[in-house]
Amino acid sequence: MVLIFVIALQVHDDMNGPLSHYFMYTGHNSYLTGNQLTSESSDEPIIEALKQGVRVIELDLWASTKHGGIKVVHGRTLTTPVSLTTCLESIKKHAFLKSHFPVILTLEDHLTPKLQAKFAQHVSDEDKKDINTSDHKSKQQNPREYRHLITIHGGKSEGCMKDSLKVDGGKVRRLSLCEKKLKTASESHGADLIKFTQKNILRIFPKGERVQSSNFRPHLGWMYGAQMVAFNMQGYGKSLWLMQGMFKANGGCGYVKKPEFLIQEGAGNEVFDPKITLPVKQILKVKVYKGVGWKSDFSRTHFDQFSPPDFYAKVYIVGVGADCAKKKTRVKMDNWYPIWDEEFEFKLTVPELALLRMEVNDKDQTKDDFAGQTCLPVSELRCGFRSVRLCDRKGKELKSVKLLLRFQLETL
Repeated sequence: MVLIFVIALQVHDDMNGPLSHYFMYTGHNSYLTGNQLTSESSDEPIIEALKQGVRVIELDLWASTKHGGIKVVHGRTLTTPVSLTTCLESIKKHAFLKSHFPVILTLEDHLTPKLQAKFAQHVSDEDKKDINTSDHKSKQQNPREYRHLITIHGGKSEGCMKDSLKVDGGKVRRLSLCEKKLKTASESHGADLIKFTQKNILRIFPKGERVQSSNFRPHLGWMYGAQMVAFNMQGYGKSLWLMQGMFKANGGCGYVKKPEFLIQEGAGNEVFDPKITLPVKQILKVKVYKGVGWKSDFSRTHFDQFSPPDFYAKVYIVGVGADCAKKKTRVKMDNWYPIWDEEFEFKLTVPELALLRMEVNDKDQTKDDFAGQTCLPVSELRCGFRSVRLCDRKGKELKSVKLLLRFQLETL
């Protein structure tokens, strides 16, 4: 019997823990429609992100002679602005269409004290049952308690890395680091990062050089417990597919409970180290039988002008360094309905952070043509025969394209 539900469609994680215990589906410069320098600002990318299940939206606030005195724009660039009111109204309208768990609004505040007061008043004028402005630093919030609420976080931490990562027993802090700073910090303060994220919130955002709105490998943050790995949702590429794959977990609600080893220290007070190769915990077997649907979703000449496509499938595990692997099927020549019937085995030391990524391409003499992809959290895979739908480059499901797979997972 072939089943289409590859992973659970319902929320199943315990949602009563503090926010620091969850990975959160997080956007970066959520209002931008394209690149970081010249694109338009709009509420449309915000709406689209919320529809996909993104739970953390970022707005940059600047003074304006229009837009009610406050505009949302990527400062000191040629991007066009959008009014704060437009963004807030759209967030409120679309916040809970995909998920009823809280939306967190992170602010990059460039306002004068007078305009900050105006912003606070504007928020106060909104329906207070929908927007939470309480001090998140003094209380460990949890996703279930704040369902159907929009909560606002602002402010930045300053100082040296060692001071920034200090754990204050009485307060919950939020620290933002760019991907380059995180990489540097992980080399010298890896254990401190994980201890910090056991109680506090760590947000990682793309480096400034990513002007085309590309993204970094999200495991860079997740391996160290970073809850908010902020991505350019308007971008394309493999990193974004990994982000989308991770947040298919837990019913796609935008909150995924972190593994226990990232929430607390071990019995001997040891801290998880993603750089150490641990014993193999599970073996995943993926059998790729066949694919269908391309002839329905693509024109006859989309892949090759004079002949049927030459499809092959790539199967990846992406996670901690020791688990990363890549396999590839044989190329099936001139066939819209490829039958591969090949099985691949992956040894996993940290299956809790592993993602299964699959991609199908048409082999070509010059550059292979993309034919679909999907990404799934290994920890949520349902074993047995599964019909798995593939997605386009944006992560939207193709209408007809599917792979017939079989998953087997052995725990050692």
